[in-house]
Amino acid sequence: TRLPIERQSLETPEFSWVGETARHIGTVVHAALQRYAHLAQLPSGAEIRAQQEHYLRQLARHGVPERDLQRAAERVVEALTRTCIDERGRWILSSAHREAASELALTGIAAGRLQSVIIDRSFVDEHGIRWVIDYKTSSHAGGDTEAFLRQELERYRAQLQSHSELARALGPEPVRAALYLPLLGAFRELPLSEDVGDRE
Repeated sequence: TRLPIERQSLETPEFSWVGETARHIGTVVHAALQRYAHLAQLPSGAEIRAQQEHYLRQLARHGVPERDLQRAAERVVEALTRTCIDERGRWILSSAHREAASELALTGIAAGRLQSVIIDRSFVDEHGIRWVIDYKTSSHAGGDTEAFLRQELERYRAQLQSHSELARALGPEPVRAALYLPLLGAFRELPLSEDVGDRE
């Protein structure tokens, strides 16, 4: 029984390092999307690519290893470009929404306990629905993308439910929550039956 434990301990540093790099990519993408949400017009693909050196420097400051910087910066550019050319991405970032906010900090009681959260993007849409949207820069190289997306929604279900519950205090509008994954061009909504914002 000791061999698998030893093998796992040898693999852990590499796994952790890959996870850290992915997290830093997400941080840089989130910051850029927050800026984009304040623009009257989203940048073009060429304008985003022109910023690649800037993103490379940001990633370096976050501690991404030198050997991985170029690939990480390319991933940031890809995520931002895909968001800006995606109809859903443009809708999420639109400055025309009511009560639009990025990196919205909320504190309150959710799931029976006091929580402080940061919601990546929140707004009231043209139909009077208040959205809480969480960006995920996950990628999936294998097959069965739909199964992967279902797993991601399950993985972040509790987080989305908490965000929904706290967002109810912002106004009388019904609340809906979703994940947006720019690298996959995917938008996955928490089913309404599980959204606490619609439970009365």
